[in-house]
Amino acid sequence: MAFPLFFLLIIYLFFLAVWLIFSLIAIYHMIRFGSLNVTTFFTTFLYIAVAVIMLNVSYNFLIPIDWSINVSIFSGYLSN
Repeated sequence: MAFPLFFLLIIYLFFLAVWLIFSLIAIYHMIRFGSLNVTTFFTTFLYIAVAVIMLNVSYNFLIPIDWSINVSIFSGYLSN
């Protein structure tokens, strides 16, 4: 059984889309319902900064991969 490697990228992009939606909801709630002080703004900024750093690291890991190759699973077990 073989599948193109970019299927894993599509699954990862779907995960990122869901994560983005939840992050926007969380940031909205932190700003809207948090008490308006330095701590709220610092934690919101820290969350966004860490998220940007994680996305940048993820991007740097994914760039050099050749997404057009096929991945074989159970190739030794399924052949007769």
